[in-house]
Amino acid sequence: MRTLLNAPRGYAFRRTVYSHGWCDLPPFSVSEKGEWVATIVAVPGGGAHRMTLHEEKDGVVLETPGNPTIAAQRVLRAAARRMLALDLDVGAFHAAVAGDPRYAWIAESGTGRFLRAPTMWEDVVKLVLTTNCSWAATKKMVTTLVTRYGEPTADGARSFPTPEKLSRIRETTYRNVVKAGYRSPLLAGLAKQVASGKANVAAWDADTRGSEIIKKEMLALPGVGPYVAENLLKFIGRPQGLALDSWVRAKYARLHHGGRKVTDRTIHRSTARLGAWAGLALWFEMTRDWFDGDHPTALWATLS
Repeated sequence: MRTLLNAPRGYAFRRTVYSHGWCDLPPFSVSEKGEWVATIVAVPGGGAHRMTLHEEKDGVVLETPGNPTIAAQRVLRAAARRMLALDLDVGAFHAAVAGDPRYAWIAESGTGRFLRAPTMWEDVVKLVLTTNCSWAATKKMVTTLVTRYGEPTADGARSFPTPEKLSRIRETTYRNVVKAGYRSPLLAGLAKQVASGKANVAAWDADTRGSEIIKKEMLALPGVGPYVAENLLKFIGRPQGLALDSWVRAKYARLHHGGRKVTDRTIHRSTARLGAWAGLALWFEMTRDWFDGDHPTALWATLS
């Protein structure tokens, strides 16, 4: 199957693909220069399909082997649009930074969207697995979840596991097999809430409620603290807070203070003029050197 997906005017494909570390986590795969990104998508009724996305003059092309059912095609198209944030309007963000000497390049380059998973569920779990550990540990936990519990394609590749699958995993398995540590009971509880329908995380993509209301709902989930919630809000273009972590703090110190440690208050103060858009602007500033023009550089791997 080959389908052309419309993209917004000025859409920056490579900058979206390499916007953060998701392209380095299974089941994603990506070309070295960002010409394409691929993943495995679970489909209704079981099983999964491989999906590859690459840029063309008139938009983004979705390719998948074979002839998926009509239902599976709908799932794949929706997953592709979500992954590349093709329906996310970043106009207000670009307007906020366009006149700022420090951040105007963001609007000029079309920067502003994050690579997301095919589902909000996958984004939530992966963000929980980034907390209080190294990137290498995150990658190992995600890889274990995918290889052991993901839905299989015809050629044996696996998707990220569904909430229904993970809701049947015991806490001891998260601890002893996934090596999730203190996150083990949190992951078990999170999967049960989503699988049962008690928590409808998928609804956040199109939620029209205020960001504070959505954030409060996010924070009520097991394993979701301010850092995870603030990143999820950035993913859907509803940023609140800076989502600071040790990597951002260290990078900010190197860029602006010669490597000297700075307080969170200092970072907040330096970006406060952008209001709710401060967290987005800060992240893209911290990762600006990941690109040479629109082409990714090896520096993006410094996240790990």
